[in-house]
Parts: sequence; structure tokens; C-alpha cells
Amino acid sequence: MWSIIDGKEKIEKLYNGILPSLESICIHEFVIITGEDIELDIRFDIKDMPKDMPPKWIERKVNTVQFVFGFLSVKFIDFNIDEDFKKGCVLKCEKMAIDKSKITITNSGGEVKLSFFSKWSYIKSMSGYQQD
Repeated sequence: MWSIIDGKEKIEKLYNGILPSLESICIHEFVIITGEDIELDIRFDIKDMPKDMPPKWIERKVNTVQFVFGFLSVKFIDFNIDEDFKKGCVLKCEKMAIDKSKITITNSGGEVKLSFFSKWSYIKSMSGYQQD
């Protein structure tokens, strides 16, 4: 998945060169922005924490890392979101062509809940917070 995401260099630095897993993520929000090209933002938490956390994160007792991934020129294939969709999801990607990737999100049972094509994928934000 990480191979198609622009801006992953900061993540590699934070995680000492080993990118975190995008399996068993907890999705919080989807934002669909219509216009000339459809945009999709996905906000989610991951389980993997960096070994050497920034001092500010240590002070705030951060125990969860949250990302917002942005996708541009989205064309939806499957959109089957329901109540069992939020926790334990897996985010996968496969390169389809020079300017197209297929992104798939499955639930913990392996059912495809969301899949779409995108021309560009990037990290909009990354933050740490303390989850109760």
C-alpha cells in the first residue's frame, strides 16, 4: 500500500525506515468532495506505534497514531459501508496502470466494503493522540 502514497518519507523517518501496517485499522471518517474530479479523504487510526516517539508525544502520553489519506480522481467500484465497517479493516492497494491504482478496504471478515480507482494518493495529515 505505501508504495503508491506520496509523502511517506516523514512516516519512514518517524518509524525508523519501517512503515507501519495498514491492517487492523480503525476508520473514523470518509469525506467525499465532488467537483471536476471526485476527491476522497479517509481518516483512520493504526495500531503500530513508533519505537522512538517524539518528545511531545511522550509528554502527551500518545498511544494512537491517526492518518488522513487523500485520494484524487476517484472512481468508486464498491461502496458497501455498514455498522461492521469501522474496526479491524484492512487497507490494500494495487497498481493498475501508470496513472491508476485500485484501493480496497475490507472488514475483519474479509468482505470488500469499499473499493475505488484513484489517480493520486497522498498523506494529508498524521497526528498522535491519547485514546482512552
